[in-house]
Amino acid sequence: MTRDIGLDNFKFLLIAVVVIGHSIEPILARFDWLKVIYLFIYLFHMPMFAYASGVVSTKELDSRAISSIVRKLIIPYISLEVIYSVFDFYLFSRATLNISPLVPYWILWYIFSLVLWRLLLPFFNQFKFPVVLSLAAGLACGINTFDYNLSFSRTFVFLPFFLIGHYHHSTIVKILRNYTFRKHVGAALMSFVFIALWFISENFNINFGWLYGSRSYSSLGTSWELGVLYRSAIYALASILGLALLALTPSASNVFTQYGKSSLYIYVLHGFLMKGLIAFGFYNLINEDYKAVILIFSSLILLPILSSRLGVFLGEQLMNPLRISPKKVR
Repeated sequence: MTRDIGLDNFKFLLIAVVVIGHSIEPILARFDWLKVIYLFIYLFHMPMFAYASGVVSTKELDSRAISSIVRKLIIPYISLEVIYSVFDFYLFSRATLNISPLVPYWILWYIFSLVLWRLLLPFFNQFKFPVVLSLAAGLACGINTFDYNLSFSRTFVFLPFFLIGHYHHSTIVKILRNYTFRKHVGAALMSFVFIALWFISENFNINFGWLYGSRSYSSLGTSWELGVLYRSAIYALASILGLALLALTPSASNVFTQYGKSSLYIYVLHGFLMKGLIAFGFYNLINEDYKAVILIFSSLILLPILSSRLGVFLGEQLMNPLRISPKKVR
């Protein structure tokens, strides 16, 4: 199968904003302008990663697919859940070691949800309008009280984007590439949304919990009726920004393409560095605007480092330190 270079470039842009978002999160309370950047990033970065995952997922759930899910997702998830939990225990001198695979540790929710998305895909494939059904599920799951348990809420909140990527990516890309002014329109849309968010954030106190997809409507302090309305608006904004970013994404290979290919390794490794910086008091030094700006740009240095041969090797060891490999099915 020919690798989709455009998708790798898209994943590069996404993993870049993921790293930026996590790098500035500990100091949001100090700088109002950072909250706007954070809000902008979180509107689309995880929905679009779910979208990208849907593009490369197969709807079959035969023995080959199950073996792939176990090797590429379940084993890495269990390994990382244990390693991250132990790392957190010693790094922050916790009173107890808490390893709870059914409540994913921080960024590991994505791998857990990806397992569930892959398993749910054959089920939704039976319906005539799977995306519409998943949107209804995403809106309805806000009534639940599971929140972080089993990554239940995030799985269903971001499921529509996974299915859109799976079923409609090729059509979306074809339409965008046939539109001459796609980059201009994409840049204009992203700029407009960012500026709008800047003005809105000055007048309204926005609860970031809405962006994580992990909270019930009641825990966010609203009724289910308003919750459905707010989440629908977030879905719309995420879709607009996602389409705009796709329009801006180059289709040819470039120096950044490799970072997109290695985005999973960057994702699982950068969390250790972020937690380490917090534990050792690094963020106490970021007390002026210019330092925050330097932090944003400096965080991008992690991309070439964590996608290097050493980074990929380290990532592979952490995701499967015992080298467990279920028998592959031919």
